[in-house]
Amino acid sequence: MENVFKFMGGFFKGLTQLMIGFAALAVVTEVVFGAAMFPGMEVVDNLTGLISQLGNGGFVGLVALLILWSILDRK
Repeated sequence: MENVFKFMGGFFKGLTQLMIGFAALAVVTEVVFGAAMFPGMEVVDNLTGLISQLGNGGFVGLVALLILWSILDRK
């Protein structure tokens, strides 16, 4: 059972890293070429909106940001 949890943890960690890589590629593509990598998916606008929502959330936004940071910073 421990091996299953290790496998699933590794799988989701790899999937998260892959999605972060795609997000970074989409941001660079949108900034350099001025168009979304995928039609209808403006990553820069979505990230700006997320940051704005977290900023307007006050303490709750700060806690949410810390939780997101801890999830993405795991090694």
